[in-house]
Amino acid sequence: MTADNLLANIPSPLMFVLGACFHLHLGALQTAVHGGRIILLQTLYGYVFDASNQSRGADEDRINKPHRPVPSGLITPGGARRRFWCVMPVYTLAGWELGVLEWVLLFQAVTTFLNLLCPPRAYLWCKTPCMILSTVAQLAAAWQSVAPIDSTAGWWILIIPVLFCLALPFEDVRDMAGDRAVGRRTPVLVLGEWPLRIWFAGLLACIPFALHYALYLPTRAPGPRILFCDMALAIACWTPALRALLLRNTAADRLTYQLLITAYVITMLTGPVLWY
Repeated sequence: MTADNLLANIPSPLMFVLGACFHLHLGALQTAVHGGRIILLQTLYGYVFDASNQSRGADEDRINKPHRPVPSGLITPGGARRRFWCVMPVYTLAGWELGVLEWVLLFQAVTTFLNLLCPPRAYLWCKTPCMILSTVAQLAAAWQSVAPIDSTAGWWILIIPVLFCLALPFEDVRDMAGDRAVGRRTPVLVLGEWPLRIWFAGLLACIPFALHYALYLPTRAPGPRILFCDMALAIACWTPALRALLLRNTAADRLTYQLLITAYVITMLTGPVLWY
């Protein structure tokens, strides 16, 4: 159930926890404990999101993602919904134990609204703000599970979700058939494919420069280390940007979207590199 989103749900907050531990000069054992705790929390995070999403998205998934448990017949929509409600209190307790309850509650509220209450025709206006809030909750919980959020962490938690979530509507390019079938209004169906591709490519082209000035330079890390992070992020962002403009078919768009998520992971990996 959670396989499609594992790359987005676990590596990035794990890298942020690692960065927090390096920033605070914690030992190897403490770092390992914090890493294990955030993996558990993020496993529940992903399960809550995917169970609620797939409990309502069976008609779309039969067209766009037939391998998922509901369209493949492994579980029913009602079964996915029951799993969601069973895991919710477990996730709440885990958030309370890790000292990040407010971020867990924020994510639960946003997920319940987006996946269970938001009508398909309101998707155009709801999806991106909800994903920004969800990603803020993800990263804030990761850092706060280690230490209180300071100004350094706060800028990373605010800037990165906004930039990458503004690129997320590219996901809808690969899912147009299923979205059209269920009456969902997505940016690509409303504005057209080419405007969304140009927006996606332009945004990804700018992200390395924005993060260099807003996040990397303030770390006061050695110049070669900052340059290394700049180059890694540029390759990670510019590759899907070029693919979005040059390779235009469903299979290529699926890989381009996964490369966007990979760029997000690499962005979070630059934190430990800069703070080590």
